[in-house]
Amino acid sequence: MMEKVTEIIDAIKRSKNVLVCGHVRPDGDCIGSALAMRRICEKLGKNADAVCDIESDKPTAFFYLPDYDGFCTTRFEDYDLLIAVDCGDEKRLGEYRKYLDSAKNSINIDHHPTNNGYAKINRVDTQASSTCEIIYNLFKDSRIIDKDIAEMLYTGLSTDTGHFMHANTDAEVFAIAAALCGYGLDIGRINHDLYCNNSANRMRLTARAIDSIRLHADGRIAVMTITLDDLKACGCDTSDTEGLIDYASSISGVGISIAMCERPGNVFRVSLRSVKADVSAVAGVFGGGGHKLASGCIINGNRYDVAEKVIKAATAALS
Repeated sequence: MMEKVTEIIDAIKRSKNVLVCGHVRPDGDCIGSALAMRRICEKLGKNADAVCDIESDKPTAFFYLPDYDGFCTTRFEDYDLLIAVDCGDEKRLGEYRKYLDSAKNSINIDHHPTNNGYAKINRVDTQASSTCEIIYNLFKDSRIIDKDIAEMLYTGLSTDTGHFMHANTDAEVFAIAAALCGYGLDIGRINHDLYCNNSANRMRLTARAIDSIRLHADGRIAVMTITLDDLKACGCDTSDTEGLIDYASSISGVGISIAMCERPGNVFRVSLRSVKADVSAVAGVFGGGGHKLASGCIINGNRYDVAEKVIKAATAALS
C-alpha cells in the first residue's frame, strides 16, 4: 500500500493540471471520492477539477459537501493527469473518456470486480466497501486528510454500504468511519442532509415508485418501474431516483430487487440488488456489470419486454 500511495503522490506532484473524474450518473461514493481526490491534489499544490458525466443537474442530495459548488466544472484546456475514481471501466468516464488518451499520465482508483486496469497506475481493491475506503487507506498516514476530506470520504463510505446496512459492511468499515469522525465531523448533520433532506418533488416520486412495485417468482423478485411520465409529473430528474430501489429490497421474502428507470428513446437504466444471488451475472446478460450484490445495465425496448427479459434472467440467478 505504501509503495502504491508513493507512486500516486509522485504522479500528482509531477503534474500541473489534474482532472479527477468519476463515473456517469454519480452516486455518493463517486462524488465523495472525486471531491476528496481533488482536494488532495490541491493540497499537493496542483490545479485540479472534479467532474462526472451527469445526465441533467447535479444530485441535490450532496449539496452539503464542501467544494460541491465547483463540482462538474472544468477550468483548463489541457490536463496532464487524469485520476479516475469509482469507474469500473473507461466507458464509465462518459464524455471525459477523451482525457484518458490525451493526458500524459493516468491513475485508476476503484473497487469494482470488473475493473480491467485501464490506467497507467491502477489501485483496484475489489474487497473494499467503496472507493472512499481505498482513498482513506492510501492517504491515512500522509497527514493530507483534513476535516473536509473526511466528510467527503465518510459520505462515500456511508452511501456505498447502504448507511452501514449492506453485506459489505465489516469491522474495517466501522473502524474507518470512527477514524473519520475523529476529524470533528458533525455526523448528525451529515446523516440528516444525506438521508432526511428530500424535496417534496422527490417524495412524490418516491410514492409513485413504491406504488409501481410488482412481485414475481412467488414474491422473490420485486420490480419497480419509474417512467419519464413519473419524472415529469413530479418535477424530478434521474438523480432523484437514486436509492429508491431500497424500498423494493425491503419487502419481506424478496431475493432480488429491480428498478427500471426510463430514459428517452425506449431505453431503460436497470439497477439490481440482492442479499445473496449474483446480480452481476444478471446485468452481464445485457452487457452491464458491477458487484455481486449490486449491479446495473442499460436495455433498449419497451417497458414490458425489458421487464420480461430482466425477470427471466433474475429468476435464473435465484435458482
